[in-house]
Amino acid sequence: MKTTPGYKLKARLLTASCTCILGLLLPAQTLLAQSAVLDTVIARFNSYAKKNLQEKIYLHTDKSMYLPGEIVWFKAYHVGAANNTPIDFSKIVYTEILDKDNKAIFQAKNAIAGGSGNGSFQLPADLASGTYRIRSYTNWMKNFSPGYFFEKPLYIVNTLAKPAVPAELSPGHDIQFFPEGGELVAGLTSKIAYRAIDEKGRGIVFSGSVTDENNNTLVTFRPERFGIGSFMFKPEAGKTYRAVISIPGKQAFTAQLPAVRESGYVLAVQELGGNKLKLSLSSKGKGSEQALLLVHTRQETKISEKISLAAGMGSFELDKDRLGDGISHITVFNSAGQPVCERLYFKRPSAELRFRIQPDQEQYGSRKKVTISLEATNEKNEASDVNASVSVYTHDGLLPGLDIVNYLWLKSELKGNVEDPGYYFRNKNAQGDADLDNLMLTHGWRRFVWDDVLGRKAPATEYLPEIQGHIITGSLKDIRSNSPARDIVSYLSVPGKNFQLYTARSDDSGKLTFYTRDIAGPSELIAQTDFRRDSTYTIELSSPFAGKFSQSPLPAFSLSESFRESLLGQSVGNQVQNVFLGNKLRTFYPAVTDSGSFYLQPVKSYLLDNFVRFNTMEEVLREYVTEVPVTRQRDEFSLWVAFKRHYNDPYRNVEPLLVYDGVPVFDRGTRMVRYDPKKVKTVEILDKKYYHGPVIFNSIIQFKSYKSNLPDFQLDHRATVQDYEGAQLRREFYAPAYETAEQAAGRMPDFRNLLYWSPDISIDSSGKKTISFYTSDKKGKYRVELQGISAAGRIGTGELILEVK
Repeated sequence: MKTTPGYKLKARLLTASCTCILGLLLPAQTLLAQSAVLDTVIARFNSYAKKNLQEKIYLHTDKSMYLPGEIVWFKAYHVGAANNTPIDFSKIVYTEILDKDNKAIFQAKNAIAGGSGNGSFQLPADLASGTYRIRSYTNWMKNFSPGYFFEKPLYIVNTLAKPAVPAELSPGHDIQFFPEGGELVAGLTSKIAYRAIDEKGRGIVFSGSVTDENNNTLVTFRPERFGIGSFMFKPEAGKTYRAVISIPGKQAFTAQLPAVRESGYVLAVQELGGNKLKLSLSSKGKGSEQALLLVHTRQETKISEKISLAAGMGSFELDKDRLGDGISHITVFNSAGQPVCERLYFKRPSAELRFRIQPDQEQYGSRKKVTISLEATNEKNEASDVNASVSVYTHDGLLPGLDIVNYLWLKSELKGNVEDPGYYFRNKNAQGDADLDNLMLTHGWRRFVWDDVLGRKAPATEYLPEIQGHIITGSLKDIRSNSPARDIVSYLSVPGKNFQLYTARSDDSGKLTFYTRDIAGPSELIAQTDFRRDSTYTIELSSPFAGKFSQSPLPAFSLSESFRESLLGQSVGNQVQNVFLGNKLRTFYPAVTDSGSFYLQPVKSYLLDNFVRFNTMEEVLREYVTEVPVTRQRDEFSLWVAFKRHYNDPYRNVEPLLVYDGVPVFDRGTRMVRYDPKKVKTVEILDKKYYHGPVIFNSIIQFKSYKSNLPDFQLDHRATVQDYEGAQLRREFYAPAYETAEQAAGRMPDFRNLLYWSPDISIDSSGKKTISFYTSDKKGKYRVELQGISAAGRIGTGELILEVK
């Protein structure tokens, strides 16, 4: 085709214009694609957070140091990890005292309701001195790392035993370096935090310097607190760096700094004043691109902003009010949706619970009444309702360790050991804030892994939440092949006055899950299958306690000579209390349980003492219990229940479930017919279908003995019989009252070291509460320790020192 010069010009202009437009569109399309990737990150994180419900347990013990023979009293606070507010989710909390080898000294299951529960352990008199670990968790929490469990040290001092010689410890020390954001990148200045500890996990005092491969000293540094500090450093490409650590009286050692990357990202968080933060992002070797800044507080998204990097630099200013209280997680994602920088930031809680503790006198004499007024307000000085616990004990001079404030806001959210977490709340000044930020830089987030979030990996749920009551699990095996037995119904009985019966069907792995309720105190469990059909199976019940342990070292514990007289006095007082008041210290409140049968009300009940007693159960049933026809074939008996579906229908016999004191008897009736009727108190009949878990009973005949203990009844040899501790019974806290002059003049010695303990302090909406107790014969100073939480999740502590002269 012949063209004119004008046409060629238009064509060239059109081509140039298209190229120009395409050049503009390509970056726009790239940004849109990057934006879509970053939107996906946000959506997956929010989805994961909704599915990843987590709990926290905090234990308030009456004190931290004990003598053998004393009682460890504790209250469990149960909150949601997302917002630290009380929740009513799990109904059982598991509490253990472990020795240095993680061997359980005590274990207990404690009922919790409405966000709290309580319990106690009485220490044996021969317990060795040392540092022990008390930990607490729910069944649901066992799905996650044992690092999530509540734990704290308990110090035991046995004044009657010769102290054990401590094992020789290795002289090793450890120091770690943590670049802000995660990486050292050549040519980009980073803040590097560090933490140096000794073999016992305690921070050390030292001086350090950073040198290059030519031993040139580039930076010197010293820790601020607990072996923790930070310094600024700009690494160069192709170089390696090490730190030289000098400890007074020790040989110097070296440690390598993290490797320097040729390309990457560096995150910096800077306080601007006026409640502002500046987040700066630098990149090298990545070009100009878009990044995502995601900030969340305990998995609740607070900020999600896209930042454009120009010449490898970008920044974002934010108001701290946009952050949640406590620890926030700051993560930067690149345009491919990969996390490239991460650090923690702590915002001091604005929502507070404040306590005022006011005694009625400045000093007290022995055996005098103490009245203390408690007042609770929020940060706006408004009255607040509180669920609290109070302890009054001999002031031992030790600083309080974990409390509900520093645990829920700080310790529970950090990986690894935090030395003296209360320090960061006692020092609300510039130095305390700097130390707190260094702590954030040296501890990582521990609630999830980003690969799980972005890969949509669902949290593991091997253990079910106990939202109605204690779950007992076991395994069913076929003894012929020693392999799991699937799809077999099993029965779990709890004999007793208020007997219970539970059923479960085994899954493909042979696992049995019994959903129990109201099992309290020492019990006996009987697990069995229906041996008429399932005669080759055996049941093994599982321990509900966790078999995994955290790696946090127990802190060393030593006392100075100044404690000698005080401890000896406490030891004498403790021995006197156990001798004279031993029975009162072992008094428990009765368990509150449902007194009805598992099938509620029977259709007919026979109290056999109301009838003439026959010598055989066959005669009793034939003469009195007309609803139960008895048939015989040779030497075998069968019991039936006469049943009709409708009023006008004829009766027909159906095979019942036979139960004696809550334990199924798997034959047609021969053993019960031949049983001594004088040991049976009542016979109950349910003449209709009953649905119980995975099984349906056509009818039920329940025999009950006088003491509900299956007297002289021989269980099948294939049944599993096991002693079992249900939910711990609540121990009664005993303290004498000296209300009259005669009582005060009594000669019974009173050397109590713990004057008062109450886990059930309920302060109503008026914000006020009064408690009272009596002093003992022991003079000295006593610490009043109050901890609590409001329904809105405000947390607080308070303390007071009383003097008895």
